[in-house]
Amino acid sequence: MTARIVSTARNFVLVSAMTVFAGMGLASVAFGGDKTPTDMFLGLTPDAAKGYEIMMHEPMATAIMKVADLDRLWIVWEEDEKAKAEKADSVERRRMTFERYGWAKRPGDSVPNLPLDYTEDGKGNLVTNCFSCHGGKVAGQTIPGAGNTHVDLTTLATDVSRLRALEGGNDPAQVAEAIAPFKTPLNYHKGVTNAVIFAPMFIALRDPVLAREFNKHPELLLHHDMNPPPWWNFKKKTRIYTDAFAPKTPRQLMPFAMSPLFSDAKFRSFEPNFVHIYQYIEELESPKYPFAVKAELADRGKVLFEQTCAECHGTYGPGGKFPNRVVDIDEIGTDSRRFHAIYKERREETNKGWLQYYGEHPIDLESKGYLAQPLDGVWASAPYFHNGSAPTLWAVMNPTKRPKVWKRTEDGYDQAKVGLEVETLDAVPEGLSSRQRRMYYDTTHIGNSAAGHTFPDALEDDEKLAVIEYLKTL
Repeated sequence: MTARIVSTARNFVLVSAMTVFAGMGLASVAFGGDKTPTDMFLGLTPDAAKGYEIMMHEPMATAIMKVADLDRLWIVWEEDEKAKAEKADSVERRRMTFERYGWAKRPGDSVPNLPLDYTEDGKGNLVTNCFSCHGGKVAGQTIPGAGNTHVDLTTLATDVSRLRALEGGNDPAQVAEAIAPFKTPLNYHKGVTNAVIFAPMFIALRDPVLAREFNKHPELLLHHDMNPPPWWNFKKKTRIYTDAFAPKTPRQLMPFAMSPLFSDAKFRSFEPNFVHIYQYIEELESPKYPFAVKAELADRGKVLFEQTCAECHGTYGPGGKFPNRVVDIDEIGTDSRRFHAIYKERREETNKGWLQYYGEHPIDLESKGYLAQPLDGVWASAPYFHNGSAPTLWAVMNPTKRPKVWKRTEDGYDQAKVGLEVETLDAVPEGLSSRQRRMYYDTTHIGNSAAGHTFPDALEDDEKLAVIEYLKTL
């Protein structure tokens, strides 16, 4: 088997294992005759602690790599990176590995040296868990439920494929950079994923007619980066995802396990686990800002926020209310590629399927705009907007001054601007490898625009700073 064939075959399995997105449904089936409302919780008592343990210890995806690979991936890195790893001791080499792929340490190191992102399958393999996208680190500290804004699925999938090629006696340098079926990129930038497109891709892998259509017309899939959202705001939402098009149900969280290597029966057998995972997400609390806050300035910011921002983003503290407002796409003005990306022609059919409880809990047939998100723990939610294009709250509040290109530090935190510590540039530097290029967030790339959400310009500069100070307290 040639290296390229090895790469193609392996990438199929990797994408199957790495997809962490809940959105569309399985192939549709007709409505059943039983009209009794489905018990979404299956008669179980939802247990948040059990949900956490399930994600950490019960595999619900196909194997992505071997546990032993954690200490061997460096041997297929670029020559300069490989040389650094070879000279490093085991602790430093592990740190380099975690940093390269965007992994977070497990809280309390409950499994020594194992990333939070993966679960052992008992056979020497690692499978992706929900924390791969929703377990990140902020200012160098792991926070389960935070968006993983360091993740780089393309680099990981490529390196694992190259390691398998090397083990098979092939030249790893001949293995192409990883993509998914239907020419689907995994991510354009480090810290984001093409998550929205993974779900229709999975559906197509189970549907020969749709698969032929996507193979013939891959342009139907509107690829784009998505910023993994924090989980702690789930409790405030009546409907979920960027455009609030989907209901809040345990099944709506399940498509990450929709591997084409699993039967429908195997996939559906995970439902009780997701009853508890749902509860874990529902009960998760936002982290508190760990640095100093200027109390007087924050008090002033609270008044300004409630006068100008609360209509969409709600109020906070005792008696606070969240309006669950979806802002029209033309009014919000942020990048619209996500708005158009869901395969709308299949939504009605999807509503007849198992994931939507055979129509009891349907997805919207048409999106209206983007949900104005809750802002609890917003200090730990950088970068901002659904595509992660604004690195700080200061950038959000200053629409005309948002950086065109930026590159973050690994663990730095900007307390003044609130968010990622970044270097800003006018353009991505020349002569970079594709992996190095992913380190630079380029807002000129399709789907990555930082335009829109110009509402803060109703405030003066000093008022914007006051609102930013108040946002630290949420």
